[in-house]
Amino acid sequence: MMQSGLSTEHGIRQSKTSPGFLHSNSTSHTWPFSAIAELIDNAYDPDVAARQLFIDMENISETTCLTFTDNGAGMTPDKLHKMLSFGFCEKVEINGHKPVGHYGNGFKSGSMRLGKDSMVFTKNGKFMSVGFLSQTYLKSIQAETVIVPIVPFDTAEIMVKTIDSDPSLEAITKYSLFKSKHQLMEQFNKIQGRKGTRIIIYNIRRTTDGRPEFDFSDERDIRIPDDTIDEQAGKKFRRQDRRQEYSPECDYSLRAYCSILYLNPKMQIILRGQKVKTQKIAKSLNNTERDVYKPQWLPKSVKITFGFSPQKHHYGIMMYHRNRLIKGYERVGPQLKYGRQGVGVIGVIQCDFLQPTHNKQDFDYTKEYRSTIAALGLKLTDYWLQKKGQASLSRSSSPAAAGGSEEDEPAPTPDQLWVQCDHPDCLKWRKLPEEWKNKKLPDKWYCNMNPDPNFRACSVPEEPEDDPDEEIAGPSYDKSVKRQLEREKREEKYRKEQKQRMEIEERERQLRQKDLQLQRLGAQIQQSIQTQAADKKPSHAELVRAEIEMNRRKQMETQYNKMVVELKKQENQLQKQRDDLLQAQQVAHHWQQRAEAAVSASQRTPRQPQAGPSGVASQKRPASNSLQNPSSSKVPRMDDSDDDCIIIDDSNTNSTSSVTVKTEICHIGVQTDPADVVRVSASTVREIATLSTVEQRQLLMEQSKKLKMLRRNVSKLIGVLVPELSLEDNDIDMESDSVDELLRQVLEANKNQ
Repeated sequence: MMQSGLSTEHGIRQSKTSPGFLHSNSTSHTWPFSAIAELIDNAYDPDVAARQLFIDMENISETTCLTFTDNGAGMTPDKLHKMLSFGFCEKVEINGHKPVGHYGNGFKSGSMRLGKDSMVFTKNGKFMSVGFLSQTYLKSIQAETVIVPIVPFDTAEIMVKTIDSDPSLEAITKYSLFKSKHQLMEQFNKIQGRKGTRIIIYNIRRTTDGRPEFDFSDERDIRIPDDTIDEQAGKKFRRQDRRQEYSPECDYSLRAYCSILYLNPKMQIILRGQKVKTQKIAKSLNNTERDVYKPQWLPKSVKITFGFSPQKHHYGIMMYHRNRLIKGYERVGPQLKYGRQGVGVIGVIQCDFLQPTHNKQDFDYTKEYRSTIAALGLKLTDYWLQKKGQASLSRSSSPAAAGGSEEDEPAPTPDQLWVQCDHPDCLKWRKLPEEWKNKKLPDKWYCNMNPDPNFRACSVPEEPEDDPDEEIAGPSYDKSVKRQLEREKREEKYRKEQKQRMEIEERERQLRQKDLQLQRLGAQIQQSIQTQAADKKPSHAELVRAEIEMNRRKQMETQYNKMVVELKKQENQLQKQRDDLLQAQQVAHHWQQRAEAAVSASQRTPRQPQAGPSGVASQKRPASNSLQNPSSSKVPRMDDSDDDCIIIDDSNTNSTSSVTVKTEICHIGVQTDPADVVRVSASTVREIATLSTVEQRQLLMEQSKKLKMLRRNVSKLIGVLVPELSLEDNDIDMESDSVDELLRQVLEANKNQ
């Protein structure tokens, strides 16, 4: 079942925002003053355009609270609801006043960074509205999404009935610091005039040891406590993104930070009951000069103001975006190096062409940003060289000059003295004469105190200043030192090139001399080699002896080849005779067994055996014999028995006898393969048949001894002809295959020679 009562738009359920997002969204502010700056920006932006903003620490219902009260335009209930929601931003530029905020997230991230709970009281002359954004409240009711109770009242302090005004009022009086409508009206009365906004933040964030994140011990300031363990060291708080060891006062003092927060301050900030002495940072420098920065991606140039800071340790680049400080005292170029070069120089630039990050404390690390930082470093170096000269550049590279001598120089005074009128409806900036630089100004200064009669009234407009959007032709000072240094560098480079050229020419001359020496030495070596070769030329007698030796070797090779062929023929003949003897012995043994079988048969049955065609007695075989199958005379038939067929050829007859013999001849130690078909002549069979078994064995042994003796002779001959083989005695008794292989290798070796 789908849950009823879900918020929908176009018939589709709306996305929810988890209450935990309030905390995770606030973590973008790693520095607490950046969260306070978000609330100051809301009062400064043109849709509110507050003339004064009061920042204070108050104890309400025994709870430490941060309060921000302005006299701006205030908000309607609907606009308050959008401000307490996420991503709504309707701010536009009004009369050249550009809004700082454009993400629609500043109040939520800033207020929830400072504390867990916040209340907003606002009135715009027609309505008085109170809104409650609280992590504690959402946790108490176990809310699944962020809900913001908002209660509107009219100017008669009567609640305006809306669909959620009653439950919102009940939630505020139950879970906030204010338990009644009367207490809510008291906070509206603290807003001076008919319009304005008051923000109260409580349950302020604390450190891990339980102390508040801010130090309220100074009655004139709100500071960040020192984060060093060694309190005697005197070290101050240092922002985590600050590269240098020394931290400017604006890093840990809210009063100092608010004084430089805007390039052209148009709002008075009263911190803990005392006015913040805001300053036009570009008008508060000594030896001020202008330079221009013209990147390729911008249609026009950007003005950069350089000067020396009245405070020695406060220097670097002040980078503003839409009049709001994004990065303060950012050191560039030579200021990042060890030494004094660039020390005390402040540069001021309006970087509307760059995109600030979500917390407005840095710029996106893009190619444009990196190019801008590099260009600012180069231009700061130009300014330093022009004002301090080349001598200071050489001194700045010395470690001894870097320490101690800086304190001996007096602090520079600003070139101009500007002061802001303290009247809330005026707040104009006036330039005072030179003689007022050494005078102490009163805490509150008004236009009627101006010694210049032309600007002695609040109704008189401010003195015209340089338009930041005006196209600038070039720097306001002559970079003669830079040109001189560049000229000296070119001359020094030219001298080095001339020196290198002369050195190269001298080296080339020396190399040419060495080359000539090497050529002469090479000719001498070649001549010596030729002389030695002529001395070692063989005589005619040596050549004749070498030719005789060559011919002798050829004759020996020819004789050896003939002998090898002859020995091979004899070996083949002896092998054939041995094979014939073995085969004849097998046939004779077989006929002897047949004869004995015939005698035995004649004794049992008086039957005369028939004589075979070859004159050798034979017995008729069954019908399956090969004699009844004409094809068996050409291809012997093999059956499943272990008998073999031996074909005996008789030159005196045309017939062929088929005889079956056993494959194993035990009495001579020979075993034949049943698949072999042996052909022997009939005359050999008859000759062997006339011999007894002992005689047949003796004949076979004699032939084997002759064959063995022949192989030994062949092996000895090879050993004599080819002594490199180093044949041993065991190698002489080799098989016929080994002898043949050895002969083949010897013949091939002789051919290759």
